[in-house]
Amino acid sequence: MSENSGIVPISLADRDLYREQWVDKTVEEIKKHKYLNPLYDAAFKAFLSDEQALKSFLNGVFKDDRNKIESVVIKNPEINMIFPVVKPFRLDIRAKTSNGYCINVEMQKARPDYFVDRMFLQQSAFLIQSKYEWDQANFGDMPSNLSDEERAKREIHRYEIPPTYTIWICDFPVPKQKSYRGDWSVRNEKGLTLSDKVMYIVYDLTKFNKPYEEIRTAEDRWLYLLKHAGTAESLPDFKDDIIAKAINRLLVNRASDKLLKEQAKDMVMTEEELDYLAMLKVRARSEGKAEGLVDGRNERNVEMALDMLADNEPIEKIVKYSHLSMEKVLELRNSQAMFTEK
Repeated sequence: MSENSGIVPISLADRDLYREQWVDKTVEEIKKHKYLNPLYDAAFKAFLSDEQALKSFLNGVFKDDRNKIESVVIKNPEINMIFPVVKPFRLDIRAKTSNGYCINVEMQKARPDYFVDRMFLQQSAFLIQSKYEWDQANFGDMPSNLSDEERAKREIHRYEIPPTYTIWICDFPVPKQKSYRGDWSVRNEKGLTLSDKVMYIVYDLTKFNKPYEEIRTAEDRWLYLLKHAGTAESLPDFKDDIIAKAINRLLVNRASDKLLKEQAKDMVMTEEELDYLAMLKVRARSEGKAEGLVDGRNERNVEMALDMLADNEPIEKIVKYSHLSMEKVLELRNSQAMFTEK
């Protein structure tokens, strides 16, 4: 922010108070709906972080009757390693299946910059964590006086990895993916897969448009509910007790105060969103100055519009007080929505 912008930064204490007030306001907005929106982290975890529900969802994803998942154990989502990033990795859902699959399920509401890079980095962390736990389960802390047979076994399996599959459910258009589901892996120029132990299964909900009448599979059912729960007045349970229980966990009138507050926090700005909004402001100033269109006054108008958008003010009110055009305000809103609706 320039020294002559006329904008006085608020203190950290004031910002935290403002955020808490916004959380409380958002809780009241959530209570106007029938279901929590599972496209946000808190409700997503309430919806699928149940072992029976997750097993049903995963069997729908993998569609393998010969290697059906009989049970699943949900594990601690923390990744216990140091990474050269500001924010440590915490997975949405991490699990181990009865047939040895290590699973990470991620819900992503909006596309951040370098989304594919994030997928690679997060999968790398997940793979290393899974390898460590696999080694501990198979070898434990071996004593120093190993027999030749024990040393040979450890050497044979030194670089063996367990199957690690990352499932991304995205509420935005996924680059280079033409259908609602994409199975991505490392292949050579002839299309041969290097290994089937590492795979990215990516769902693009913007391309999942099956109406209720065309829902046939377990995969369809879970995707249909994820896409529509946030706006629906009623949801079908498809005569499935596990799905019915999952839907009940989304009912606003049955949600605990803790869950409602966690959901509200997911819907307001965190430090990450604040960083992104700062980037939007910098871009707006840079682009405007490059065109010779923005002086100090217009710079302040853009910042005012972004702040009012963040506060969910009506578009007409923002146009009136920021003195920006309707088109400019809508452009700012669309840019902001790519990230703030996480």
